[in-house]
Order: sequence, then structure tokens, then C-alpha cells
Amino acid sequence: MPEPAADPKADPVADSPSASGPNPTARRFLRNLHVPVAVPLLALIVGASLSLLAMLQSERLLGREEAHRFSARVEEIHGQLADRIKVYEQVARSAASLAMTFPDLHWTQWSRFVEALDMPQRYPGIISIAYARAVAAGRSGDLVASMRASGLTAFRIWPEHAGADRVVNIFTAPVNEANVRAIGFDLMSEAVRRSAVERARDSGEPAATRAITLKIDEAAGARPAFILFQATYRGDPLPPSLEARRASFTGVVLTPVRIGPLVDGLIDSQRPDTGLEIYDVPPAEAEFPLYRSHRLLETAPAISLDRELPVGGRIWTVRYDNLPDGVITAHDWVPGALLAVGIALSIALSLVLRMVLVIHSRAVELAGEMTASLRLQEAERQQLFTQAPLGIALVGTDGLVMDCNPAFASAAGLPRQGLLGTDARLRFGDQASVFALEAALHGESGKLESDQPLLLGGRRSHFSLHFQPVTAGGALKFVLAFAEDIGEKRRAEQHIQYLAHFDALTGLPNRVLLYDRIAQALREGRRDGSKVAVLFIDLDRFKVINDSLGHSFGDEVLRSVARRLQAGLRESDTVGRLGGDEFLIVVRRVAEPLDAARVAEKVVAHLASPFAVGGQNFVVTPSIGISLYPDDADDPEGLIRCADIAMYHAKEQGRNGFRFVTKEMGAKSRERMDLEGALRQAIREGELFLVYQPQVDTLTGRMVGLEALVRWRHPEEGLILPGRFLPVAEETGLVLAMGDWVLFEACAQIRRWRQRFDLSIPVAVNVSGAQFRDGQLPVKVARALDANGLSGCELEIEVTESTLIDDVESAAATLAALKQRGVLIALDDFGTGYSSLSYLHRLPIDKLKIDRSFIHDLSTGASDASVPRAIVGLGRSLGLSVIAEGVETQEQLQLLRDLACESYQGFLFSRPIPAEEIERLLETLTAVQPPMQPPVQPVSAE
Repeated sequence: MPEPAADPKADPVADSPSASGPNPTARRFLRNLHVPVAVPLLALIVGASLSLLAMLQSERLLGREEAHRFSARVEEIHGQLADRIKVYEQVARSAASLAMTFPDLHWTQWSRFVEALDMPQRYPGIISIAYARAVAAGRSGDLVASMRASGLTAFRIWPEHAGADRVVNIFTAPVNEANVRAIGFDLMSEAVRRSAVERARDSGEPAATRAITLKIDEAAGARPAFILFQATYRGDPLPPSLEARRASFTGVVLTPVRIGPLVDGLIDSQRPDTGLEIYDVPPAEAEFPLYRSHRLLETAPAISLDRELPVGGRIWTVRYDNLPDGVITAHDWVPGALLAVGIALSIALSLVLRMVLVIHSRAVELAGEMTASLRLQEAERQQLFTQAPLGIALVGTDGLVMDCNPAFASAAGLPRQGLLGTDARLRFGDQASVFALEAALHGESGKLESDQPLLLGGRRSHFSLHFQPVTAGGALKFVLAFAEDIGEKRRAEQHIQYLAHFDALTGLPNRVLLYDRIAQALREGRRDGSKVAVLFIDLDRFKVINDSLGHSFGDEVLRSVARRLQAGLRESDTVGRLGGDEFLIVVRRVAEPLDAARVAEKVVAHLASPFAVGGQNFVVTPSIGISLYPDDADDPEGLIRCADIAMYHAKEQGRNGFRFVTKEMGAKSRERMDLEGALRQAIREGELFLVYQPQVDTLTGRMVGLEALVRWRHPEEGLILPGRFLPVAEETGLVLAMGDWVLFEACAQIRRWRQRFDLSIPVAVNVSGAQFRDGQLPVKVARALDANGLSGCELEIEVTESTLIDDVESAAATLAALKQRGVLIALDDFGTGYSSLSYLHRLPIDKLKIDRSFIHDLSTGASDASVPRAIVGLGRSLGLSVIAEGVETQEQLQLLRDLACESYQGFLFSRPIPAEEIERLLETLTAVQPPMQPPVQPVSAE
């Protein structure tokens, strides 16, 4: 019987899947595929996977390549920026060396030095190079006087209030309207500049401020900049200790640098692929950068690198950004191309492509390293040869010129191409240079100076040469020949040396050389036991020649006098010019005072003959003072001072003669110097005070004005009257500071009286000739009025007739400026000097003051009333009020009433009295008070 057929549903093995076999669906899919289709499909899948990996790998490798290239670019730019900073610091050091080498440097010489640097071409970031001198606050006036004497007549120190020490900008170049505004600025008055100055002073190295707005840019808007300071010292260029540096500190060279021009040119502005930002604080703390380069596209940078940059003791942070420049690069298209090509290509092609990319990336990295190294070497050589101001030539071991920079060719005066390959030993113009080169070729360096042509066929000058052999492994490679043209420097040094010791106008020894000649004569006198005579010569009334005939005419007279003085002396004696019309004669080996007297008589006789200058004949007489060593002094300064004292006494005795110094003369001179010193202290310590003398209507007796007068209360001598100290103030220039104080104090007192009494009468303030000629009077008056809230009509300015007549045009302009401010003008001491009625109508004057001498003569009978009557009539015809001063008696007052003189002042009504007593008068006298008779006894006063 046959077996029944098996039921598939009953077979468990057939229905259960294998535990290790593939998924049935995938197995059926593979079983249905043909081999020609499966292999390409599998290759496509594998190729796509490998292509994706190749794309990711290419992006990483190209990113590394881009980062490496950008890093090399950053190092190149950063190195150039650091080199510029070092060059600018070197400029500051060079200027400081000049200031230390020549402490008495004039501002014109400073300007020539700065112009020679050609800053717009070589150092475009530098705005100017200035020099600020350190000065104690107490000696600020001396600095102002010195700078004005040097030609800067408008020089002043600002701001006016400062600490104990000042560092004042005195020189700046190039000279232009913007830079000149910084002249006189006190660097210590502003915290940022003061901090940098102190760091420069204490370190001796260049010190930079943080980013600031320069004083010359404050009106035009903020422009990021900083200032490099280089300290200068007295004596040693760099004192060894901090204490020594502070003690010998004389000032700073300041070099303002704008950050924009400093950085410009480092990055191509047409296609900037590198962004640059500069911060003077950590970028995370800064609100905005000091400098940001131009960017074509405002997109986020792919790569950013930060580098630190030392600038004058501060650390800047420079951020470099890798910017897209709009050009499609390999980084943009290679990954996508690889993915597209990889899908189409086989696994082998994908592997080959990956190997090619790896090899390419490595080759690019190696090429970048080689390129960076070559660029660094090329940049160093380019900087050495093209930018160095020193001439450099490379001489081979065979003596042939291998290469030279443009500075070397310029110094030689020959074309560079014509020097290459020539034998330097045959071309050097000085045999000593040939010997030095031969020694260098044998390994010995050498230095020398030559006044022959550097190379035969070239130009002639003075050269400094240095030959330095360069070896490697003990073998000579080449010789570096350094050449510097110091001809101009030598000529400048010789000229400066001449100017330092000889007077530019007469060619005679100046003050410096005269002191040295006196010192030599004193040493000789001590050795030989002989005397030395010093003759101080001052030409009588020389100012009249200058004022009447002009300064050029006066200069020719001085030259003629110098020639005559030289012609009448022995060869062992010295004649020199101290300045102005002052000359000095040093006579050696004087046996007795009579010998010095004979020399003085000879000088008087030589100058007695008429001078013929410019077609005119006239006589110049001298006043001569004589001092002797060791009788009067034992040092040059003492001898000159004693001779000066004797000269003034010779003038007092009638001029055109000579006098020997005596002890009485010295005592009188010392008294005057003590008075000058005490007056300086009085102005500084507030020992001056004001008194006021009322001005009264002659008919009604009403007070119509007050005159402010200065007095000095000395702590030891008590009250000192103006007749004693005002002449000293006029001679020494202290009258300017004193006049400024009187003006401000009077305006302050007017303000107090207006607030308390509603004062409506003007207060008069006297102005000296020096104040009036200073040119700043209208500005100072306006400043005093504004500070006290006054309109101007409350103040009356009194100026003497002699002051106005010196320069009528200038006086009219100054008075017009005062009148524009509302100030009243009174002409003091009218009729006593150079009354020029033809000019009187041109001056904006409100009041004429009859001098007290005419009023005194009225009562004594010395003169009739014609002059006062003429002055009153002149004032009435010109519409001016007239006041008489010095009225002391009822008789004088009655005569003034008869002449219809409007007002008067004098002891008859009141002496000058303090402000407290004026206030008591103001409480009793008002504008509506009945006519008041002057009291019989004057009001008490100091």
C-alpha cells in the first residue's frame, strides 16, 4: 500500500526560519537580482559611502590648509605692524637723543630736524614730534619768559592751574595751525598723559598712552590715536636707577600717532581677504575696536586669530579675521564635486581620489611652510636693504661687491647696477678703507671715518665706515660694509658749536665762551699772582637808534662797535657780546687798577670818533663798569655782576665814562635784588591788597567814581608804597602778573559792592605799558568781567598818554576791543608827556585826567591855569569828561570849579582807603544826596 503524501503544513522544519540565515525578504531580493546588476549596484552603494567620506575628509583637509595659509598671512602682517611700532619708537628715541645732546636747542632747529625726517613719506602715522620740558610750577614764569624771548611771543602755559611739577609742550613740528594749538599744554594736567609721562620718566623706555583723542582733534571729532613718550635726562642718556632718573628728568619727546595711518597699507584695500581689528583692552571688555579694516562683505569670519602687540609698555590685542572675498575657491566646490564624481566612479577611483587629496594637502602644507620661510627671509632682506637709512654692501671673499642697498649707492653717488661685481679694494677712494677691508677679509672687524669719496668716481663727503666679517663654521662667508654719510651731521655739529660759543651778529665770543675765557684768566691769575679785570660796556641811548632808524641799522652799528673794540685790545685780551648793546672785555695780567682804567679810557677814545653807517654820521658813547679779581670777586659770575653794578653807576654819573665797583654799589644792588625776590613772593603769597580813592563831582560833591590802587604789606617791613616797588616790577616784568591780579581783584570787589549797595559808579584800574603792549589785555579784561558777571560799564581802564603814543595804530585797535566790551577808557597824566593832539581824536577815550603837577602849580603860583583850562576845553570840544587828580586844598577846588572841571580826586576829600572804609562811605553817600562839602580833615587811611 503506498504511503500517503506528506503535508507541507505539517512540516515544522520547512516553516521555521533559520536562526543564522538572512532575512527572507532580502534573500528573495538578492536571489531575484542578476549578477551584472548586483555588482554595479553594490559598487554604487559602496562608492556613494566612500564618496561621502571623501567629501567630509576633503572639507577637513581644505580647512586645515586654509587655516595654515591664514596663520602665515597673519604672522606676516603682524610682523610688519610690530616693525612699524619699533620704527616709530626709534624716531622718539632719536628725537630724545637730540634734545639731550643739545639742551639749549632752539625751536627752529627742532623744526629743521623734524622736517628732515620726511614723516609724511616715511612715518605716515606720526602727526608731529614735540618736546615738552619739565619745570617746577614755581618756575613756570621763567619758562614762559624764556620761550617768548626765543621768538614765541604768544607762548603761554595752559591750563593755568596745575600741580607741583609741570611738563610743558614747548616745541612741535611740523609747524602748522593744528600742531601749534598744543604749544604750552601742560601734560601733567591730564591723567592719561601724566601716567604715560611718569612711566617714560621712570623706565627710560618709550611709553604709550591708551587710545585718546589728541588736543588738535578735539574740535574736529574723535580720531583714534595714542602718544609715544620718550623721557630725556640731564647728563647720562639713561641714569642707572629710578631715583637718578627722576632727579635728572628734563622732559619728554612726545610723538602723537594716529592709528589709522599707522595700519593703512598692511591689507589690500581692493580685495581684503583679511580683516583686522585693534583693541587696547581685552576684546571681551571693549565696546568697540580702536581700528577696524574695510570689509567688502559683512559676514561672520571663518577663522579668527588674536595676537598681542607691545606698544610703548602697553599690550594691544590685534584680532585677524579670514574674510570671504567673493571669489569661488576650492573649499566651495571640491567637496560637492567629489561627492558627485564618487557616486559615478568605482571604489578604486574613490580610493585614488582620496589618496590624491591626502597627497595634495600635504604638498600644500609643505609649500606653505616653504613659502612662509621664503617670505620671511625676503621681508627681512627687503627691510634691511631698502628701508635702512644706513648704506650696506655685501663683499665676497674675493673682494667683489655681491650686493648693496640703495642707501649705499646713494652715499657713493653711483648707480647700484654699476657697483655689483666690482672689486671693492680697487674702488674705495681712501687707502685706509682698503686696509680696513683687507683686515675684514682676514676676520678682523674695523671702523673708520673718511673725508674722501666713498668709491672712486663718486661724490665726496664725510663718511663713517664699518667692516664686519660674517663667518659660519669658522669659515668667512662674506663681509658686511656699512657706510653712513655724516657730512651734513658734521657741518651741523660745527655750526651748532659755533653758535654755542660765538655771537651770530658780531662774530664775537658769546656769554658761554666769555665765561670760559674769564675762568681761564682766573686760573692764570691764581698761578701768576696777577689781577684780572672785567669791563662791562653798555652803549648809551642805543634804544633811540633802534627805535628811530630801525633794527637793521642798529645791527650794523653793533658790528661797527665790535670791530673798534677788537682793534684796540691786546691779543691776550678778549672782547665779547653778552646780548643787546652789552659788551664785555676780559683783560689778563693786570698789575694795578690803573691798567684797567687805561683800557677803559682807550675804549672811550676808540668809540669817540663818529660812526658812518647808511650815509649818516653819529657818535655812540659807552658806559663802562670795571671789576677786578681778586679784589671784587673770585668767580666769573661774580665779576660780571660787580662790573654790571658799576656800569649802572657810570650811567647815573652822566654816561660816556667808567666806574670801578665799590662795596656801597654792591649793597644797593643786593637791596634791589632782595626787593625783587620779596615782590615775587608777595605776588605768590597774597601780600598785595587794594585801596580805593573816591572821585567826586566838583559842584555837587557826589561820589562819581573810585580808583583802585595797589599796596604791599610786607610781613617784616610793613607797608611798602608803590613808588618803591613799582619800578622794580616794571624792570623785571612782574608788573604783568601784578596787573592781572589787580584787574581780577577789582572786578571781584565791584561784584560784591553791586550785590550789597547796588553800586552804579565805575571803578578805575591803572594799566601799565607792559600790560597794554602784551596784546592780551582785551582778553584778560573780558575774562575778569565774565567771571564776576559784569557787563563792562562798571570798569574803567586808565592808561598813560606815553603808552598810547608809542604805537597809535596798535593802541587804537586795543582800545577799540576794550570799548566793544563796554569798558570805559581814561587817559591818565594827560599833558605831561608827548601830547599828540592830532591822534587824540582817533582814540576811543571817555575821560581825560589832568596830572597832579598842574594842580599843584595852581596853588603855589608856579604856573597859571592855562594848561588845565586848555585840557578842560579840549575835553569839552571832543565830548570827553575831565577829572583832576591831586586836589589837596579848597583853593585848588575853587579854581577847578571856575574852570568848569567836572570832577576831582585827592586828599581834600579822601586819601586812598581800604574797601571796608569805602563801604562806610557808600552807606552814607547816595546819588540823590544833597551837595556835600569836602571835610576839613581827610578821612583816615593806611
